[in-house]
Amino acid sequence: MESSNEPIKSLGNRYTVDREIASGGGGSVYLAHDGVLNRWVAIKRIHGDGGATNMAAAVREATQLASLQHPNIVTIHDFLKSGDDLLVVMEHISGQNIDQLKGPMPVDFFMDFARQCLNALGAAHSAGIVHRDIKAGNIMLARLASGDFQVKLLDFGLAKAQPEPMLQTMDQSGAVLGSIFTMAPEQFNCQPLDQRTDLYSLGCVFYQALTATRPFNGKTSANVIAAHLQNDFIPLSVLRSDIPVELCVWIERFIACDPVNRPPSASAAAETLALLQLTPPPALRPALQPPPQTLPRVPLFKSARFAFAALGTTLVLTLAFFTLDGKRLFEPTPKKEAETKKIRDTFTADERSAILAMVGKPITITGTIAQFGEEGTHRFLTFEGSTTKDVMLFFDTDIAEFPKFRLVKFVGQKVLARGKVCQIDKRLLVAISAMSDFGIAPAEAPKPKPE
Repeated sequence: MESSNEPIKSLGNRYTVDREIASGGGGSVYLAHDGVLNRWVAIKRIHGDGGATNMAAAVREATQLASLQHPNIVTIHDFLKSGDDLLVVMEHISGQNIDQLKGPMPVDFFMDFARQCLNALGAAHSAGIVHRDIKAGNIMLARLASGDFQVKLLDFGLAKAQPEPMLQTMDQSGAVLGSIFTMAPEQFNCQPLDQRTDLYSLGCVFYQALTATRPFNGKTSANVIAAHLQNDFIPLSVLRSDIPVELCVWIERFIACDPVNRPPSASAAAETLALLQLTPPPALRPALQPPPQTLPRVPLFKSARFAFAALGTTLVLTLAFFTLDGKRLFEPTPKKEAETKKIRDTFTADERSAILAMVGKPITITGTIAQFGEEGTHRFLTFEGSTTKDVMLFFDTDIAEFPKFRLVKFVGQKVLARGKVCQIDKRLLVAISAMSDFGIAPAEAPKPKPE
C-alpha cells in the first residue's frame, strides 16, 4: 500500500482512533485509545516517499528515538508500518504548548521551564540526535497531579541521528524544511548543522515565552528570513524591563547569528543558568523603608475619659433605634420571596424554557439519549424527542478528552449530566467539562403500590 493522505480510521484490534489532532507537511497526528493497556496515545503518521531505503532509515530513527527515556521527552511506545508510511505510537500529553500561552511567563516560572528544556535537549544531543525543528508548538507544558508542570519536547519528525554536522534537509521541491520563525541562519543557507542549531531555535522559544512575541518577525517570509540573517530583533530588556539583565544576556546569546557565539552545548547553557546571580533592575529594587515610629503613650486619665465618652455615644445611638414604647423605629427590609426561595438547579431534558433561563449557570440534567453527532472538535448527544432548538449535551474536545467510542455507547440510555448552560449558533447546550460529570442515571426507586 502506498502513502495516502486519507485519515486513519482503523489500526486493528489494539488502537481505536478517535480523531486527528494535528497535521503538517511531514504527516498527521491522531489521538487513539490503546485497548490493551487502557491508555490514550498519540499516533503520528510520517509520510514516506516510496523508497525502501528511506523506510528503513525511518525505522532506524524511530528505534533510536524510542531509546530516549527522559522525563522531558515524549515517550515512544511503538511504531507500525502502513505501506510507505511510518506510524509512530507515543504518549499522549495533556496540557498546552508555548504557542497557546495567554501571556508572558513570570521570571521564576521561566527559570524552571528553561532548565527542563535544556535537560531534554541535552539528552537528545548526547544520543547524537539533532532535533532541527524546535519551536513553540513542539514544547508542551504537561499538567501533573501535584499541580506542577513538566516540559515535554515533541515531534522528532525532522530529527537526524548523526554524530557529525549534517546539511539542512529539503523537500522534493527544494524548499527548506522547518519552522521559519525559529530556524537558525545556517539552516536558510544550507550550511552544516549541529547542536548549536537547536540552541538557536530554543533561544527563539525562550524569547517568545517571556514576551509573548517572536524575536524575528516580518510581513512576508522574505522579511522573516532577512531578520534572522541580519540578527534584527528588539532587545529583550526593552520588552520586559522587569527581567534581570544577566538573564537577558544569557537568552540573547542563544540567538547569535554566528554559531560560535552561542552556548557550546545544552548542558553548558544549563550550568550557566544555574550559576546566574539575578539582580533586579534598579527601578524594581525595593526602596528602603524607615523603621516604624513608636506610638506615643497616652496618659491614663485621657484614656479613661475617652472610654466613657465612647460608651455614652453607644448608648445614645442604641436608644435612637427605639421609640418610647420599646418598639424598633427602623424595621429591617423584608427579603423578597424570590431571594429567600432556593434556586432550582435540576431539570429534565424537555424543560427548554426553564433551562434557557439558566444560561451561564451550572445545572444537572437527566434524559434519554437519542443520537450522537460531531462537528470538528465538538461532539453532541441529543435527547429523545428533541429538535435542534431543544437542549443537547455539548462536549468540546479542545478542553478535555471525550472519546467517541464511549459517547456513542450512551445512545438509548437514560443519563445524568452536570454542566453549564450556554447557547452556540442559536442552539441550547449543556457544556460538559469532564467525563466524570456525565454517566448513566441511577435507577429510580419503585413507587409504593396503593393499599
